[in-house]
Amino acid sequence: MQPQTDSNSGCLQAFGRGSFIALLVVAIPCYLVLRFRNEIEARLTGLSEMPVFQQLSNDFKSGAEIAGTTFAAELRAFYADSSLNILPNPSFHRKNNYWQRSQVEADLRAKLGRKFQSNALRYLDYVTQYRDLAELEMQRSKIPASVTLAQGILETNAGQSVLATQGNNHFGIKCRARPGFRKDGIINDQDFTPHSLAIDCMQMHDDYAWDRFEVYPTAKESFRRHSLLLQDQRYRWMLHSYEIGGVYDVKKDIFGHKHVPYYAAWCVGLKQSGYATARFYAEKLTLIIETYQLWKIDYEVII
Repeated sequence: MQPQTDSNSGCLQAFGRGSFIALLVVAIPCYLVLRFRNEIEARLTGLSEMPVFQQLSNDFKSGAEIAGTTFAAELRAFYADSSLNILPNPSFHRKNNYWQRSQVEADLRAKLGRKFQSNALRYLDYVTQYRDLAELEMQRSKIPASVTLAQGILETNAGQSVLATQGNNHFGIKCRARPGFRKDGIINDQDFTPHSLAIDCMQMHDDYAWDRFEVYPTAKESFRRHSLLLQDQRYRWMLHSYEIGGVYDVKKDIFGHKHVPYYAAWCVGLKQSGYATARFYAEKLTLIIETYQLWKIDYEVII
C-alpha cells in the first residue's frame, strides 16, 4: 500500500508542477496581454510613436467649464444660423481666444518627453497656420474645427506630406472615378474627375497604385472641400447628433469609454462612416484633439 501512496503523491506533485508551469507559460502572459492591450496595440500600429500618445485618454473634456451660463442660448443660435453657407466670401472674426498656443506649449512641456518636443511644435505650427480656415468652415458648416484640424494634422503629417505640399490637399480627398473604369484594363487621367473646387488630379499610391487625389489652388479650397464632403449624406448625420459641448454614447468604445465628449464621438463616427480604413483612426484623432486642447477652438466660434 505504501508504494501506491508514494505513487499518488508523486502524481500530485507532478500535476502541481505542471499546473505551475502552465500558469507561467500561458496564464500570466495572457493576463499581461489583456492588461496592457492598448499599449501593445499602440506599439504594433505605430500609435505610440505619435507625439500625442502619453496616456491622456482619461482627460476627456467637453468644454463646459469655459462655456459660461449663456452657452445654451449661444449654441442654439449657432446651429440655427446657416447664413454663411450662401455668402460668396464669408469671413470670421474671433471674439474670444480660448486656445492660446503659449499655454498649450507650457502644458506639453510638463507632459511630453523631450524626444516629442520637436514634433509637438510642428503640430502647433499647423494649428496656428490653419485655425482661421477651420474656424471659418465650422461657422459655415457646423463641423467642429477641432475635428477638422486633427484630420488635417493626421492626414498630412502636420502639413509635410507630398499631397499637402504639392497638391494643397489636406484631407486625402480623391478625385471621382468613372464607374467601371478598371474593367477595360486601361487606366488614364480621363477616368478621374476632380471637384469644381479642385484644379487637377495627382496620382499617388493609397489603396491602389492608380489612385488620384484632388489638387487645389490653395489650402482654403481644400478646407472648403472637406466641409462639403462631410455635409454629404454619408457623414452629415453627425452634425446634429454630436453638437458642440455635449457628451454622447457611441457604439464603439474609445479608450474604454462609451460616454464621450462630442469631438470623440465625431472621431468615432468618421471611422464608422468609412472616412478612413486605419484601425485606430478615431483614437489618433481624439489624442490629437486632447493633447493640443483643440476643443477650445470650437468655443471661439460659438461664444
